[in-house]
Amino acid sequence: MSDLDSEYPRVESGRPFLPEEEKEFVKLFNKQKFRPRTAILTVWFDYPKNMFFQPIPAKDKITFTNKEGKKETGNKIRFRNGFCHDVLTSVDIQEIVKAGGRIIRILDGIVYEENLKTPPYRDYILILIDLRNKYKREEIEEKEITTEDSKSTRLTPSHLGSFVLSHSKKIMNNFIHVINGFYKPEIYYTDTDSLYISSKNWKKLNRAGLVSEKDYCKGKNDYGDGGIIFGLYLAPKVKYNIVLTSDGVLKEKKTFKGYSNDKISVEDYVQLASGQDVSNEFNKPREKSFTNGVVIPNDKQTKVFRSYLNNVKRKPPNSEGIMYPYNDKDEYSFDENYEFDDFDYLTIQEENEDCFK
Repeated sequence: MSDLDSEYPRVESGRPFLPEEEKEFVKLFNKQKFRPRTAILTVWFDYPKNMFFQPIPAKDKITFTNKEGKKETGNKIRFRNGFCHDVLTSVDIQEIVKAGGRIIRILDGIVYEENLKTPPYRDYILILIDLRNKYKREEIEEKEITTEDSKSTRLTPSHLGSFVLSHSKKIMNNFIHVINGFYKPEIYYTDTDSLYISSKNWKKLNRAGLVSEKDYCKGKNDYGDGGIIFGLYLAPKVKYNIVLTSDGVLKEKKTFKGYSNDKISVEDYVQLASGQDVSNEFNKPREKSFTNGVVIPNDKQTKVFRSYLNNVKRKPPNSEGIMYPYNDKDEYSFDENYEFDDFDYLTIQEENEDCFK
């Protein structure tokens, strides 16, 4: 497998972080020698001022006017260079240092003295990979996969979910390092498990051994030889692509989080890109209660998608269309009447599945 094998902690080996360990741990992290020990820690860290992309986006505590007109304080997640603080796994902390960051302080947390011998989800993931390679995607979706490995994932301690996500980001970072994406605008858009990059970088990834249609922890090209010939990337989960297939056919690929695919149109993307809000009517989400179970409301609700979503995270596009990070937390000032709604990404959250039906 890989060095990921040794970085999933045994929950029973956890203990509190001791203040007298801070100096040693900070030194180990900054020298990237903390492995194979694992931990979840509250850390202060610093990013270089010239970074274009960060392994962990900064979180700034801000006061704003919510949609009910009341003042509220919360954390806004956005890309900013300089001083940051967060609760992170040791995997994430080491990725920050690998990208050029520096750990300043460790305040508290949990240290795990022992790790699992293999990743808890590895066997289950390998089963899925084998099935994906054997059958077409639509055939896999029709199969019910029930194995001892899949059953065991439901019994895995919940803290390991944090390490699974950290390892996922670590794998993605391998691709970003090769194309120097942390310091140059080489990435058009990124998601949990995908990167939108220029085809000129494909050979670099291939030479680095990061490309494979079948192998575990490797990348593959989902858009064929034609690739994306036009793209609008307006906010997290809000993107529009025109793809040229290997048969020479142009196809649309639309993603608009919280917006039904049968309702979204090209005009909505253009409207957002031109600085105008987009709104539409949706069914209200299902509600859960102890007395009535799942209740499906008959009412409608209007959702507004703000045109300034991406500007909260980065500076407005320059003459080349590149959106650079804010260099300082005070560089972007929120207007007193700035209103947030559910789709301002004040916090990262999944929208109701009904939106996509």
